[in-house]
Amino acid sequence: MKTIKRPATARGRTELGWLHSFHTFSFGEYRDPAHMGFRALRVINDDVVEPGKGFGTHGHRDAEILSYVLEGRLEHKDSMGNGSIIETGSLQYMSAGNGVTHSEFNPSRDARVHFLQIWILPEGSGGEPRYAEKQLPTEAKPNSLTLVFSGRPRDGAIGIRADADVFLGRLDPG
Repeated sequence: MKTIKRPATARGRTELGWLHSFHTFSFGEYRDPAHMGFRALRVINDDVVEPGKGFGTHGHRDAEILSYVLEGRLEHKDSMGNGSIIETGSLQYMSAGNGVTHSEFNPSRDARVHFLQIWILPEGSGGEPRYAEKQLPTEAKPNSLTLVFSGRPRDGAIGIRADADVFLGRLDPG
């Protein structure tokens, strides 16, 4: 497989005043035919949401939606009855299955929330929606990768409905 480097400055951007988002692949109003996704990987968004703002209730279907809160707090509510605030260093998984509605909101009055969101196409369509959260350990080994989501759950990873392994790592520069 050929490695393709794409600098952060080449990513798409959405600027709505309350939402500051960088898109690795085409998303929303950003369209780039050369960057529509990679195999089953459809979205890698780097989002910052201003205090008291967020995404109103909206629907998804047939998507594995993975979120990682880098800084701040993200409030989640969905049609499955889940509702919680995901803190810095926490992972969230939502399998949209045959359909789910949800909202994401920054509950803070004075701090932004910064999070990554990844969408992967599931191996099959439909199924009951699913939800999971996980707090990562605060002590991560430097320059190593930790399996956090997997289509073949192991090593404490959250199971997803896709042929994919997603790793998290904090790497030194260079």
